[in-house]
Amino acid sequence: MTIKHALFTCLLVTFSTWAFADTHQQFVEKAIAKFQASERGKWAFTYHHNEIEEGEKTDIFAQYFPQNPRGERWQLLKLNGASPTQKQVKDFASKRENEGYSIKLTELINPQSLTIEKETAQTITFSYPVQLADLGKDAIGKLMGTVKINKSSASIEEVNIINTDEFSPVALADISHFKLNMQFQTINDSVLPKSSYMEMSGTFSFFIDIEETSKTVFSDYQFLGAKQL
Repeated sequence: MTIKHALFTCLLVTFSTWAFADTHQQFVEKAIAKFQASERGKWAFTYHHNEIEEGEKTDIFAQYFPQNPRGERWQLLKLNGASPTQKQVKDFASKRENEGYSIKLTELINPQSLTIEKETAQTITFSYPVQLADLGKDAIGKLMGTVKINKSSASIEEVNIINTDEFSPVALADISHFKLNMQFQTINDSVLPKSSYMEMSGTFSFFIDIEETSKTVFSDYQFLGAKQL
């Protein structure tokens, strides 16, 4: 099962304490637009990813340099704690170049059906029903999400998605537990990924256990300002 790759293949009638006259939907849509407008392709960063899939553990430590030519932007530094071979370096760079690292919040956040979950002086959190086409029709009505937004900067800070019932994303697969957490950070008014965590468990063909977890951390951001090639 590689469902996570398909995930990887943010209001208000009016609050007297806010300076916004937007609806809930408009405010969340603006937060999503702010993230989408951040020039993530002009930031170099460090990438640390570890996962367990079907009992196999993988740990990746790499860097991303957008100014490099295609095929050389992703540089693998460590694979499972060891220095990679030249072939592993080349294969990783090619694979990541094709996959990219874009995050489509428009697919993870539903601004058309929002409920206020929690509000503090700094943030407001909304909950909403999730509809992810890649998880299949059976998942409709069985996934709930929350999005936390910084009220002063209108920047997304966190997105969570969990299942409320068992669902079947593909034939013969039944997912009993699904959790996705994504955190973001704002640097120089750019909203950038900070970390993502996913865990999923269930069964395939009635007797094969599905147990997957993955965590990715983005750090050491540096704005280069160079145009992407």
